[in-house]
Amino acid sequence: MRKSLMAALGLVLASAPALAQSAKPYDIGMAQIGMRLNQLRFAAFPANTKLVCSSDQDKPPGAEHEPLGLPGAMVAAKVNRCAVFTEAAKDQWTLRPVIVAGTLTDFWFMAIEDESGSERIFQITARQPREVFDKTAKSLIERWGQPAQNTPHFVRWTQGTVEAQMADDNEGTVIFLFDTKLHQLLDSRMPHGKPKKRD
Repeated sequence: MRKSLMAALGLVLASAPALAQSAKPYDIGMAQIGMRLNQLRFAAFPANTKLVCSSDQDKPPGAEHEPLGLPGAMVAAKVNRCAVFTEAAKDQWTLRPVIVAGTLTDFWFMAIEDESGSERIFQITARQPREVFDKTAKSLIERWGQPAQNTPHFVRWTQGTVEAQMADDNEGTVIFLFDTKLHQLLDSRMPHGKPKKRD
């Protein structure tokens, strides 16, 4: 009996790292694919920091345009584009970067209203300097596990309906996370075929 218990315990311990690795979400900063947007709207942010979305009527100075601009067709498809801003100086709001693999990283994301009426994050975009590509790729592989595709300029992970991509686009390092099922929902609401994925 004791040997059986020890064998079972050994099996659980042996599988624990793999389970922990697969459970790590695809996220940037506080934003996570599939998360309800309200979870961030009511989150506790540092002083002089706020979540701002394209649908907000009272955007602070500096957050009225990019990266929150959306085509009218995507607005009609019930898409909301958001980012976290910080007040760098009085009435001067700028994107608040997060640390990814030791590098300051700008990021923004989009949410879509699902069939139940909840806004869910379905796409996250982040940008870093080009020279940190290898360092960040190594860090994300440690976090998200072995990628499905790994080349010197492009890395791709998949987990269920969620996909993460990292690329060197000659202007910098871009990290792109999205949910394929929620993208299909967006596609179904667009008036003229599939929209191009936006940075």
